[in-house]
Amino acid sequence: MTKIMYATMMFSLALACPALAQSPIPTFDKEAVTVHPYNRTGRQDVIVDEATSEAYLPGNTGTDREPAFFVRQITLTGFPLPDEQGRLKEIVNAYSGRSVKVSELKELTDAITKYAKSSGYTVAQAVVPPQEIAGGQLEIKVYVAAYDEVRITQNTSDVADSVLQGYLYRLKQGEVMTDRELELAMNNLNDLPGVTARAVLRPGREEGTTSVDVEVERRPVWNNYVFTDNGGGYYSGRYRYGFHTEINNPGGDGDKVTLSGMMSSHDVKNYSVRYETPAGRGGTRLGAAFSQSEYELHTNSLYTSLGRSRGISLYGMTPLYRDRMNRLTAMYGYDRRDMEDSYRFRAASWPELKVGKRADVWHAGLSGSQYYPNEFTQYDLIYWYGDMDTDGSAYYDGAYHKLTGSLLKIWYDGLWNYRVRFQGQLANRALDGSEQFYLGGMNGVRAYGNNDGYGDAGWLGSVEIRRQTGVEGLEAAAFIDEGYGNNKAAGYSEHLSGWGLGLRYSKPNDWYVQLDWARKIDGRRDWSEPTDHDDRWWFQVYKMF
Repeated sequence: MTKIMYATMMFSLALACPALAQSPIPTFDKEAVTVHPYNRTGRQDVIVDEATSEAYLPGNTGTDREPAFFVRQITLTGFPLPDEQGRLKEIVNAYSGRSVKVSELKELTDAITKYAKSSGYTVAQAVVPPQEIAGGQLEIKVYVAAYDEVRITQNTSDVADSVLQGYLYRLKQGEVMTDRELELAMNNLNDLPGVTARAVLRPGREEGTTSVDVEVERRPVWNNYVFTDNGGGYYSGRYRYGFHTEINNPGGDGDKVTLSGMMSSHDVKNYSVRYETPAGRGGTRLGAAFSQSEYELHTNSLYTSLGRSRGISLYGMTPLYRDRMNRLTAMYGYDRRDMEDSYRFRAASWPELKVGKRADVWHAGLSGSQYYPNEFTQYDLIYWYGDMDTDGSAYYDGAYHKLTGSLLKIWYDGLWNYRVRFQGQLANRALDGSEQFYLGGMNGVRAYGNNDGYGDAGWLGSVEIRRQTGVEGLEAAAFIDEGYGNNKAAGYSEHLSGWGLGLRYSKPNDWYVQLDWARKIDGRRDWSEPTDHDDRWWFQVYKMF
C-alpha cells in the first residue's frame, strides 16, 4: 500500500508542479521585488511539535479519487527561512497532525513561497522533493536565489557606465538575493540626476542563481520652471516672479548644477547657485551653494531700509534606509551668513546707519518618506546650532540651539484626498529675525499676510480636504489653518487661525496653478501692513519646461 501511495503521490505532483523537472528557481522580472522592508528573526528550521506514534495512520487516508496521507511532522530543508513572529510555524501547523490531500501540497508550497518573498527574499520557491512518506514525515525544500552576474546591459544616460556599476557593489555574486539590497541599489541609481534605472532578473548560469541586468535610460538634462505668485509682503513687494533651472550631469558622473532667482514688485532680489556631486558608492551626495539677497523697504516717512545678505553653504545627504516604499536620509551641513542692514534717513543731515551681522550655523537631522497604498507621508527633524555676532552687540548675539520639524500626511480615497500638514520650531533663547518662526502667509495661516505673527518657537498646522471636480487635473479644496508663536524677547505668545476654500490645477510636467481664499477665525487685526483685512486671496502659477 505504501508503494502504491508513493506512486500516486509522485504522479499527482508531476501534474500539479511541472516546474520540478527543471530548475526550481523561476524567472522573475523587476515586479518580483516586494515592496516592504522586513526584520528577519526567528529559528532557521521549523519542525512542528511531534505527535504521539499512536496518532500516525499509514497508507492512503483519502479516497482513490482524492488520495491523501497522514502528516505527523513537516521539516523544511534547503535555505533556512527565519520565522517572523511565528508566521511560518502557523503555515506549517495548518498541514500537520492531519490527513493532507495530495492536491493540498501545492497550496502548502505556495504559502511557504509567498512567506519567503514577503520576508524579503526576492526570488524564492518551496517544493516537495521526491520522497517516500514514512512515519508521517514530510519534507519541503526551500530554494532562495543567489546572485549570478550583475551588470549594466543598457545605458542611454549621460552618466558613465563605470559610475553606474559602482552603485551595484553591494550585489555580490554568490550572495543571497534580498529585496533590501536590490532595492537600495536601484533607488540610489534612480536618485542620480537625469537617470531612470530598472532591474531585469533572469535565470543565472547555474541552478539556484539569478542574473541582474540593469537598464539605464536618460532623463532630460534640463529641468526648468518659472513662477509668479502674490506671496510677498506689503513692504517687500506682494507680487513675485522667479525661475529655477537644474542642469543634470554636466560632469557625466551624476552631478547637478541648480540656478534659481526671484524678484518682487518692490525691489527685493534673491538668487542662488548650487552644485551637488555623488560621494562614494552608497548614495551620499555632497554640495556647495552660494546665495545673495538684496532688499529696499519704504516702511515709513523717516527712513528707507536697505539690506544685503550673502550665504555660503556646504552640505551633505546620506541614505540610511531605502526600499520601494520607505526612505530615510541623514542631512548635515554648515552655513556662513553675512548680513548688512542700512537705514537711509530722509533728513539730509542725518548720516546713513549700517549694522552688520555674521552667523555660523551647523545642522544635522533626518528626512524621510513613506509610500503605501493610498497613503503618503513625508517628514523631517533637524537640529541647528548657530553663533550670531552683530556690530555693536544685540540681545540675540551669541550661541543658540533650535530644533525644527515638519510632517505631511496624505490619504487618497477615490475622488477625495485628505491632507494634514504640521511644522514647528523649538529654541533655547531669543533669536535674530532670520532664524525666527513665522506664522502668516501663503504657506502658513493663509488668512494673514506674509510674516504676520512670529516667534522664536512656534508651530503651524493645516488640515485640507480636496475633491476632484470632473475636469482633468482640477481639484476643489477646503482648509483650516492654525498657528502659534512664542516671542521670548518680547515676552508674549499668540495664536492665529483661519479657514478657506481653494482650487488646484495640475498638468504633470507642464502647469501647476493654485488659488486660495482665506478668512480669519476670531482673529486680531493685521500687524504686517497698515490696513486690516478679514479675508485674503492667494495665487501661485508655475510653468514647467
